Amino acid sequence: MMDQSLEEDVWESMWSPYDDSIYNQILNLIHSNDIILEIGAGDLRLARQIAQKSHRVYAIEFQLNILKKGLNSEKPSLPDNLYVICADAGLFPFPYDVSTGVLMMRHCRHFRLYAEKLKAIGAKRLITNARWGLGIEIVYLQQPRKKFNKVTIGEYACWCGEVGFVPGPVELLTTGVVGHVHEVIDCPQCC
Repeated sequence: MMDQSLEEDVWESMWSPYDDSIYNQILNLIHSNDIILEIGAGDLRLARQIAQKSHRVYAIEFQLNILKKGLNSEKPSLPDNLYVICADAGLFPFPYDVSTGVLMMRHCRHFRLYAEKLKAIGAKRLITNARWGLGIEIVYLQQPRKKFNKVTIGEYACWCGEVGFVPGPVELLTTGVVGHVHEVIDCPQCC
């Protein structure tokens, strides 16, 4: 049986590493006046870069061993506008001044919880790969969502975190439908 530190290293190497291309996509979406909450900040690689582009960053990470690696890295001092929090993001109250969340977790099973907590504090956007598992999307947290059963055809992304395609009559498949993602609630996977 592996010790816990080694298990965390294996988990981190399988699920968390992103290359500079992904980081640059995220960084291009950050504004200088943004106050960011990075959920699942890991070893703080991304949080340090976000701090260079934004007004303030709160980096929350649950796994102390991984967080310690980031704090003891070759860049031990943190930017003045980066605040590190070791806590469970599902339980920890989010700071009320956050404008944008960042959730880079392909394996995330708590999308709805994090999105609802961000929306409740007034955050406008969530930059994430948690719903589709690939690529980066911006979820506009305050926008209204339609009921799943109102989608006649096309891709959907639900507030619960599920994504998929609603099949329908081929005559409804237009260029306006292709590439459009319906933001919905109450999909068949909702609990």
